[in-house]
Amino acid sequence: MKKLVKSLKQDGSFESQWGTFFKHIIEFEDGMIAEYLSKSETQNKFIVGKETEVELTSREYNGKTINKVKPVSPDFKPSNNYSNKPNDKVQELIVKQNALTNACNIVGESDVAKILDIADAFKEWVLNDVKPTKTKSNDLPF
Repeated sequence: MKKLVKSLKQDGSFESQWGTFFKHIIEFEDGMIAEYLSKSETQNKFIVGKETEVELTSREYNGKTINKVKPVSPDFKPSNNYSNKPNDKVQELIVKQNALTNACNIVGESDVAKILDIADAFKEWVLNDVKPTKTKSNDLPF
């Protein structure tokens, strides 16, 4: 939301685990009063007479509502390339590597074809919930 800054005053400082913070009291044209915490004594995010895009949070403390405000950076644009979802191909490669390691632990290093059969059975079970069947070519221990 956009707010027009009517007045601004510094209201002390305090130490925290993240260093010294300076508290500023900001009054907006619409009558709202809010606190802004800055690492700088002479903050430059809120300027009297200037309209600023802000993010506002409120909380109750000892029966009193305290408004906290922080500026919204106009330069910040979330990237469309970033996703919290893991890359499916990367996840599959991790499963395959783990399956190979465990297959080597069972077979040893001498029979690569058998290692790959067992690793593939492990991978299919992890990724696709396909339980392996015991055959002559993949004589699994389970």
